[in-house]
Amino acid sequence: IQEAQEEYDQSIQNKKVKTKYDYKITRNIAIGILKGELPRLLSGTEPMNSVFDEMKAVLIKHRLPVIPNRTFNRKHKVRKRKFEIYYGRVS
Repeated sequence: IQEAQEEYDQSIQNKKVKTKYDYKITRNIAIGILKGELPRLLSGTEPMNSVFDEMKAVLIKHRLPVIPNRTFNRKHKVRKRKFEIYYGRVS
């Protein structure tokens, strides 16, 4: 994940593209992609370098902007119980 992020940062610096926000590869999406590719890595049927290169290409496509000062308070729902209890007769 870190290697893909560094490669993406270098490609942006080389192109000198100006964007409104800095972009970052999200760790959750990267872990999901890694889970999908793990059988290919462990099976040994394909060279590891080619699998890693394909994963880097996919990770670079899945990036999100880092927006400064963007925080929202979480809204917690207050519940007395998870399920409502019915004390009446069922049948």
